Amino acid sequence: MAAAFHHGTETIRIDGGSNPVYTVDGAITAIVGTAPAGAVNELTVCQTKKDFAQFGTQTGQGFTLPDAAHIFTRYGSGIAYVVNVCDPDKHKTMVQGEALAVDADTLTARTAHIALQAGYTVRDGGAELGEGADYTIDAAAGGIVFKTKPDNPTIDYTYTDPAKVTEADILGGFQAATGKRTGLELLTEGFNRFGADAKIIIVPEYDQTAACAAAMIVLAEKLHAVAYINAPKGTGLSQAMEGRGPNGSINFNTSSDRAQLFYPHVTGLLGTEALATHAAGLRMKTDVENGYWFSISNRELLGVTGVETGLTARADDPQSETNRLNEKGITTVFNSYGTGYRMWGNRLACFPTVSHIKNFETAQRTGDLIDESIRRAELQYIDRPIDDALLDSLVETVRTYLGTLRSIVGFNVGLDYDYDLADSFSKGQVPIVYDYTPKLPAERITNTSVMTRKYLANLVSGN
Repeated sequence: MAAAFHHGTETIRIDGGSNPVYTVDGAITAIVGTAPAGAVNELTVCQTKKDFAQFGTQTGQGFTLPDAAHIFTRYGSGIAYVVNVCDPDKHKTMVQGEALAVDADTLTARTAHIALQAGYTVRDGGAELGEGADYTIDAAAGGIVFKTKPDNPTIDYTYTDPAKVTEADILGGFQAATGKRTGLELLTEGFNRFGADAKIIIVPEYDQTAACAAAMIVLAEKLHAVAYINAPKGTGLSQAMEGRGPNGSINFNTSSDRAQLFYPHVTGLLGTEALATHAAGLRMKTDVENGYWFSISNRELLGVTGVETGLTARADDPQSETNRLNEKGITTVFNSYGTGYRMWGNRLACFPTVSHIKNFETAQRTGDLIDESIRRAELQYIDRPIDDALLDSLVETVRTYLGTLRSIVGFNVGLDYDYDLADSFSKGQVPIVYDYTPKLPAERITNTSVMTRKYLANLVSGN
């Protein structure tokens, strides 16, 4: 507060002009699934294989997070918000008297399941063996090493069982008794806890049900994200396309601009792999190396050796099966001569119902990141007096930011004169309007080939 009386000079510093806007991080994928180890219903940030290792490293054992991590980390970019919903106290199964096959050379045996919990008992015939004295055990991997060869070894144990996880566990919710969120609902805490929301959502395996896919879309709407949804394993080509309509029997019956649909599964290092999980890793790699406005289409998939369902693919054949899928709003795999296995498709599930350019995934994500970046920058203007300085600084802040973006081809910004500005200002409201045109993928290149006789004249003039 200024002094009532001051005989001399002073300086009052005012922060004038516009302020910089920083683009929010879009290279964040949310992965909800099951793991044999690690925190349960906690939001965990993972980036490297070392980070994901806390949720177990054994793949192909029915747990979805280790498999997803194996695929996601191949692309080496972005970060993941990981939620494990498999609770050892709740999701478990007891096994009695499982016979163990012992290798005569190494004296090793392996249980039928991994993730053994405390309380196992190993016997040889009717005699109980002592851990340490008679054998050692890797409970996480289900591996046993005997000191001497047993005659008739068996084991009683309880293991963490991912098959006991229900769709309700995946969807989660808010638990009034504990004050905690679980499952998909836990992802709403991303911004307050880590300063950014996930922009891609995957739920490997469980996304194959209509209910889970719908819940993913609801969450994507809330977070301004995109849900990557895979068709179920074993889906045929006709079934995938029919799934877009009212008679479909799979999880593709949506026209959401917050979902991208993927078909088929691919085969790779782990056997059958979800294309949607590959898409998430590829999206992160593309964001980091090129920018969020670059499409993931026509980019090679890593560690993929085949597709579950063979598809005809030619860039110059509109009747090819890959093109037929794309025209139904389904992203697929392109494999033609010399191309390798490539992601193929740019459109969200709102296509072909919605013809607006937002049906391009890159356009939707460009809008999401621009809008959120501007909203965040505007926080510093909230509750300041409405005057010319505020209005000029606010408009110029947005204008300067849009002018720096490589993801758009043009823009305009100013006060929104569709409002009664005097009335808005009297209510403490400052209406800003900006428009822009995002860069769109060159999905179709058209050549016009004209055969003509006019150049025969060159033969005459040359003699």
